[in-house]
Amino acid sequence: MRLSQKILKKRFKKFNEKYFNNYLTEPEFKVGGSKNIAGLFTANVLLENDEHGKEYAIELNKIRIYFSKRLIFNSDILDNILLHEMIHYYGYYMNEDIEGSHGKWFMTMAEKINKDGGYNIKEYYEE
Repeated sequence: MRLSQKILKKRFKKFNEKYFNNYLTEPEFKVGGSKNIAGLFTANVLLENDEHGKEYAIELNKIRIYFSKRLIFNSDILDNILLHEMIHYYGYYMNEDIEGSHGKWFMTMAEKINKDGGYNIKEYYEE
């Protein structure tokens, strides 16, 4: 499957509208040839502490999502990887998961989207 900017932007917009209330600004999309990582969300995050010492994100910039052209063979895999990375992005945006983990919050979001859209978003991909 060819991972063009047009395809990535179109799918991002569709999912942002359907699952993330259009809160997410379009990231920079990068396509590489990793043999080990199908997708990766990165951002520079400015953190502050609240009155209880809990960290929260106050600013996100240089937001990027990377994709491996070697590991994404079809549109189903692309959708699952993109949604996976968008959940991480949303976790930062909503201050629900500023560590980018695959914990309870992440898995709850993934299960909700899987159920609604028939996707197969997983914690890790080993395809």
